[in-house]
Amino acid sequence: MELKNCTFAGPTAYVMGIRRIIYRTAVRGMEFLFLSRRPGSLKSVSLSLDKVSGPDSIDVYTIAFNNAQVIEIHNRYVARYLTGNVTHIVVDNSSDSCQAEKIRQVCASTNTPYIRLHKNRMGVFSGSYSHAAAVNWTYRHIVKSRQPFGFGFIDHDIFPVATMDMASVLKDRPVYGARRQRGNAWYLSAIISFYRFDFISGRKFDFMPVTIDGEYLDSGGSNWLNIYSTIDSSMVNVVSERTEPFRDGNQRHQDLIEFFDEDRWVHTINGSYWKSIDVVKEQFIPDIISRYEQKNSTPDSLS
Repeated sequence: MELKNCTFAGPTAYVMGIRRIIYRTAVRGMEFLFLSRRPGSLKSVSLSLDKVSGPDSIDVYTIAFNNAQVIEIHNRYVARYLTGNVTHIVVDNSSDSCQAEKIRQVCASTNTPYIRLHKNRMGVFSGSYSHAAAVNWTYRHIVKSRQPFGFGFIDHDIFPVATMDMASVLKDRPVYGARRQRGNAWYLSAIISFYRFDFISGRKFDFMPVTIDGEYLDSGGSNWLNIYSTIDSSMVNVVSERTEPFRDGNQRHQDLIEFFDEDRWVHTINGSYWKSIDVVKEQFIPDIISRYEQKNSTPDSLS
């Protein structure tokens, strides 16, 4: 009997499917172990895990990684420009214990709440998996306990340069950040994303990378499946983006800086030097930022 209109996967596709299942099982298994560690076993500074009191509270979480100098600058600008009932919390995902201690000291000097994560082994897969696991741990153990009006995650090498009231922003649209399109799927980048807690709390929040229809979505990608594909896109405040060189050259990780939301945020890119470059950016960051600080910033400059 002749079989028509049937397609059989070849041995290569079958093997690749098995490998992907094994890989994803290993990733999720290791993440489960990482997420199971509770904050009681960690070093923390000046942070309550009780529900946040007061209206319009905003928690801003910075995932730090191996660069105390950039955190020192970062903390200063977050304190200067993010207004309202804001708590800035540094979650330290550093693999270098010496840098982690320096980051702790930087935070202690300004009374910035600091959490030192336990050893994150997700980096064996990639830096994106390590970063995503740190975000997921923070949401599960810190955000869900504190239940602020809104919360956000920003990279340690992104700096606000205009006065912003993020509570006002989230009242109009409950999600804010930089959009990444991959095929038919999209998600908000781990570089900068903010959420209203009451909008997210009933949904699965998952920053793990994922592959959809052959397209790789890095940190934040799984939220396409759990959040973005299920909501009206008009509820998302997608920020503008542009890049320009801060010195001669056009290589993203060493020559360019990135701007979000009409230049309200400056991203100096590659702050942990995960990609080797020929420049020490900390020498340039204060000058770079000062070029783009908006002189006429007011508390309602972003609404």
